[in-house]
Amino acid sequence: MKKQFNILKYTVVVLFILPLIISWLPWTWFSGIFSEELRDADYIRILFNSVKELSITLVSTMIFAMLISYILGFLSVLSLKVGRFFSNILNAIESIPSILIALFCYAPVSGALAKSSGNTSAFLSLAVFVLASTATVLPEAVRSISIPLSDLYHQKYSVSFRSYGFAKGRILSVLMKTALMKDTLKRVVAGILLKTLVLDTSFGFVIQVGLGATGTPQHTSPGALIALYRRTLLGFDGTPSMFWIPSVILIALSTAFLIVLGDKKEEA
Repeated sequence: MKKQFNILKYTVVVLFILPLIISWLPWTWFSGIFSEELRDADYIRILFNSVKELSITLVSTMIFAMLISYILGFLSVLSLKVGRFFSNILNAIESIPSILIALFCYAPVSGALAKSSGNTSAFLSLAVFVLASTATVLPEAVRSISIPLSDLYHQKYSVSFRSYGFAKGRILSVLMKTALMKDTLKRVVAGILLKTLVLDTSFGFVIQVGLGATGTPQHTSPGALIALYRRTLLGFDGTPSMFWIPSVILIALSTAFLIVLGDKKEEA
């Protein structure tokens, strides 16, 4: 029964993240399932490009943030001085709301974004957002790696490694390959994806509401689409489905990441 439940659970997760995969297919393949009003407004193309950009943002942030988190988490246990140093920095970062970090990161390059060509501006916008998002997820990610790794190192069976003269770095390398740490890393990945999704949505919404077309058009996230088409709920400028489609996609993705995150915690 438990095996069948797990199969059902993972099937739901795959279905919920399917929009990220479908967005890479030609949008014309799916134009038939949308109403004529959405096709005439070029909404389908905009929606597909938005979800595609979201998938690039999620994968890029996950890879970069996971690499930094792995290194910092390892070094924090390897050297207590290094651990305390990074802990103070990460605690200071964690005290700042993530949306403010993103806005602060974009402020110095806003002029360059406006003056650059489309591809250059899009790449620069992505790079800045990945850096901002990484800064917001690092505190929890590093803690999630360093705490269980430190606990493993101080458990009884690791004493045998030290008794044979293994260096601390070598012992930690072995411990990082254990089932517990592999499961921990999977939970960290799920947490990074969920936090990045939340920041991407809120940042896109704030930029669209505050600046509209004069903001960063390269950051056309689903959150920006929700802000752009929120007036349709009041019967203005289109149909309410323009608002609800990206909303449902974001809810599905968030639920998928939460299912994975909760499942990993349950197994750990």
